[in-house]
Amino acid sequence: MRKAGEFTPQETLVFSYWMVILRLLKIGITWEAIMHFTEDEINMILGITLAEEQMQSEAQVMSRTRQSMM
Repeated sequence: MRKAGEFTPQETLVFSYWMVILRLLKIGITWEAIMHFTEDEINMILGITLAEEQMQSEAQVMSRTRQSMM
């Protein structure tokens, strides 16, 4: 098995591409829709999704903090 620094730029690009595709599929976007999105549209979807996840994470931390103070 190779170390992280041993991947070629092409391998890194392919890996990143498929990680994005899998992420979009995981949030419920169809393959057909993904294939028609522009790069900007994909970036916007990923940005919004990550912002939502961050908000949920912060809400969970606040909830745990309040519970531990009681």
